[in-house]
Amino acid sequence: MEKEYITLITALGAPFLVLIGGLITWFFKSRKEELQAIEERALERRIQTYNTLLHPLIVMFANKSNQKMKDKAITEIGSVEYRKAGFNLITFGSDEMVTAYNNMMQSFYKNESESNPKLTMKKFAQFLLSVRKDVYNKNTKLKEWDMLKFMITDIEKLTD
Repeated sequence: MEKEYITLITALGAPFLVLIGGLITWFFKSRKEELQAIEERALERRIQTYNTLLHPLIVMFANKSNQKMKDKAITEIGSVEYRKAGFNLITFGSDEMVTAYNNMMQSFYKNESESNPKLTMKKFAQFLLSVRKDVYNKNTKLKEWDMLKFMITDIEKLTD
């Protein structure tokens, strides 16, 4: 009689353990997929935010921009949409990203580009590097000035 109970428990126990193991695996897999989907949506939102913040800056630093385009970019920086993107950055960006953005904007507000253009460019480069780290590669080997080499022909004058 005792052997029959052990056989019955063994016969019912194995499928029960398989069922429990399957449920646990399914739970963790679905949770992982849910977290990945949330992270992908957050990444898309950060990219959209960074694009909004970068657009007027790109226009201002472009060689082919005329004064009308630059004035429009400056107006864009004061717009509600731009401010909203700034709030999104503060909310969803990394600490490094927020610090770099704040430092760059303070430089613009204080008009440091007139007295110290090198410092202003460095803060802009730090902001670009922070975007890169926040969106693509936290372990990048690039430095601040590497982010501006493509757009400044005589960058050696700034980096010396």
